Parts: sequence; structure tokens; C-alpha cells
Amino acid sequence: MYAEKNKVQTHLAAYLLSGMLQTKTGRSHQAIRNPSLLPALRGHLQTLLPYFLRRISLPPGEKMEINLRDGDFVDAVFRKGGGKGLVIISHGLEGSSNSSYVLALSRRYLAMGWDVLAWNFRACSGRLNRLPRLYHSGATEDLEDVIDFSHQMGKPERIRLAGFSLGGNLTLLCLGKKSAWLRERGVESALAISPPLNLAASSAKLNRWWNRLYELRFLRDLKRKISMKEGQFPGRYPLPQIMTSGSLGEFDHRCTAPLHGFDGAEDYYRRCSCLYELRNIEIPVLLLIARNDPMLARGNYAEVMKINPKIRFMLTDEGGHCGFGGSGLL
Repeated sequence: MYAEKNKVQTHLAAYLLSGMLQTKTGRSHQAIRNPSLLPALRGHLQTLLPYFLRRISLPPGEKMEINLRDGDFVDAVFRKGGGKGLVIISHGLEGSSNSSYVLALSRRYLAMGWDVLAWNFRACSGRLNRLPRLYHSGATEDLEDVIDFSHQMGKPERIRLAGFSLGGNLTLLCLGKKSAWLRERGVESALAISPPLNLAASSAKLNRWWNRLYELRFLRDLKRKISMKEGQFPGRYPLPQIMTSGSLGEFDHRCTAPLHGFDGAEDYYRRCSCLYELRNIEIPVLLLIARNDPMLARGNYAEVMKINPKIRFMLTDEGGHCGFGGSGLL
């Protein structure tokens, strides 16, 4: 059923097999697919229920520390499959290599014979990184260093990239900027799931009242992390301004942007939104977005689909944000 007709179809097969789009009877699944519920409410349920209820069990894997070009490091977990190739997975905002959606995709790729390297953004593994800076939506140099590290492990003949949410934007941005470089290193295709194509619009969407639960959760975790970094580098961060940020946009303007060399949130969002690099992608990509995703700003998807023939845009009615019903996993 999931014959490898081409690289993008195989990526799709792995995601379908992860259980996120499979159908399965059961109260939880019927509840989040109930057509009598408002589409927006279904989107929230399809986002939250997998987050709280999905449990994925995998062997521990080999923990690795990857040194970056600027002297910092990121942590990663490598799991050996059948040696068919290597899949490198990037998580979402304040996620980790242990996020359930990362584990779900890892499990199915392992079953298909692929090795999996799931990496953590800076300070997302439970360990603080060495430098004052953290991660952000446009830190493509970190993904490049992870790819280079994979060659130090033993040059994989085939590499596939997969990214969720922020990690999806990061993956697409890297593809747009460095397609030729990536091809030289064996990257043959990519999968981006629920990526915020336009960071400014998605940040504004998160600040709407019906999304405050998500935004406050992100802000809590980000502020806690900055507090820990302040203990590591006393006086380095403008804590009073950062801690009074009431939205993700304010946090990005007061912390993320200046910390990483951007001239405010507007400059950061403009330079790091993958939307503006999609036309430059030269490697086959599957881009998966749900219409009822509560976190992503609704764009002119019909126009996005025309940008680049290398991108297969799969727009589903259901799925929420990185949830896609959670069917088969609840």
C-alpha cells in the first residue's frame, strides 16, 4: 500500500504509519472526529489529546553530544534501525527528542528499516547549553552541524529530514537556503509537519484569546529557561523586561531577537519565516498542515501550493497542530 514510488511518498507513508492519520474506532478518536463539534473545537481537541494521552515506548537509544561550530553543543538520541538510511528529526517550540510526536515518527521509521537521529535544540534536552544564546526559528546552522555530525558517525548514503512546528519551519528554511549543500551531503527529501510558514502571523494567532492556553504555556517554559540562563550568565539578560512579556511576540522582541542579532521581533520574523524561501527549495518536500490547526495563521494555501513543484502540499481538514487526531496512538 505504501510502495516507495518516490521519496516524498515514502515520507508520507512513514507518517501515515505512525498512526497519526490512521483510522481507529474508540471513544477518544470518535470524540475528536465528531462532525457535530465545531471545527475549531475539534482542532483544539486534536492538538491537546495526543499531547496528554499519547504514550510511545521505544528503546532508550544512544545519547550523543554534538559540538557546534560556535563552541556550543546540542544533545541528540540515535536509534539504530536497519541501516536503510538516516532520518534526522527536529522537534517544535520547547519540545525535545522525547516529545511523543517525535517518538511516534521515530518508531515507524525504525520499523521501516531507517536509523533515526532525533536532536534537541539548545537547552531543550534538560541540560543548559554553554553559550548565552539559545535556539530560534531560523537557527539553520545548528541543523547543518547536526547533518555534518551524522557524517562523522559514518557517512549515511541517504538522509531524510523531518521537522515539527518550529522544527518544520527550520527544516524548510534550511532547504531553501542550502539545497545544493544538503544534496551534496546525501539529503534526498524532507517532511515538514504543522510548520508556521509566516512567523509574524502565527505569533499574532497565538495571542488570540482562544489560544492563550498554548501561549501562556510557551511563555512559562521560555521564561523559566531564561531564569536558569541568568544564573549561568548573571546580568546578561534584561530579566525585568523579559519576565513581564505578556505574549510570545513581546518575548521575541525583548529576548529572542536581540539575543540572536535581530533588530526586534519584526526583523526576526521576516528573516526566519520559511515562506520566503519555499521557492528556492530544490529537494522534494512533503508539507503537511491541517485546516483546523489552532496555532497557525490561515494563509492563501492555494497560492503556496503553486510556489514550487518540488513541494507536495498536503492540506487536511482534520489534524490540529502536530496531532492529526492522535488515532492509533491514544
